[in-house]
Amino acid sequence: MPAARLRSKRINNEDFFFVKSSIFTKNENDLSNQRMTSHKNLVYIFLFLLFLFLPAISPAQDSSQVPGSADTLRILDSAHGAVYSLHNNYLKPKTIIIPATFLVYGGLKPVVNAIPELDDKIMSNVQTYHATFHTNAADYLMWVPSAAVYTLDAFNVKTSHTFKQHLVLDVGSIFVTGALGFGMRKVTENIKAFKGKDTQFPSGHTANAFRGAEILHQELKHSHPFLSYSGYVVATGVGLLRIYNKQHYLSEVIAGAGLGILSTKLTYWIFDKVKR
Repeated sequence: MPAARLRSKRINNEDFFFVKSSIFTKNENDLSNQRMTSHKNLVYIFLFLLFLFLPAISPAQDSSQVPGSADTLRILDSAHGAVYSLHNNYLKPKTIIIPATFLVYGGLKPVVNAIPELDDKIMSNVQTYHATFHTNAADYLMWVPSAAVYTLDAFNVKTSHTFKQHLVLDVGSIFVTGALGFGMRKVTENIKAFKGKDTQFPSGHTANAFRGAEILHQELKHSHPFLSYSGYVVATGVGLLRIYNKQHYLSEVIAGAGLGILSTKLTYWIFDKVKR
């Protein structure tokens, strides 16, 4: 009898061990699957933002500014190698319709239920799968597109304006973006739909990143058209990081992108008017 009881006890212990191992393995597999799902969501959101912003920077919006067009006069600055255009229609309706749509999308958050619902769904997923994620990379990456313009100046790469003109356009666009962004935040701060948890409308980091990306695009679109779009990839990454840092909702990022692009176009338009 004692031997039978001992064997029974050993079998029970083995059963317990196998059950425990099975549960541990299942939990480990579930955690692995959650991580894979999380990484896939990160890639999907990045691609979604990239393809969302891509139409706003497509060559079609600059069709009135291509070399040789009837309403554009291109002048070569022999001292710098810069090519700049007069009579550019930076605020022509078809050039601003998409970035303006980004702003309208964010502004409709109080009246279109689908917008805050999507915001909350994405934020909930981020908080669930990336609860501890945090990085300050966006604080630096948002300056990369505009800084790239000065790198081009340092290597004498042909751009649409000179170094001094770049300084004026850069500082001017910072002022315009900041002023409009501040106004938007003051207008929306007392509207319940825009009062997110520790977030503000629109995303300032995203606006600044797309401001610089638009400058880089305007400066290279004639001489290096493919390279001119590189700043938007960086800017899209900044917007994604703001979401994954739990500091902004998707609608705030989209509105920030629209603000940055439109502010820069407005700055170029003012610059052209004053230069004439």
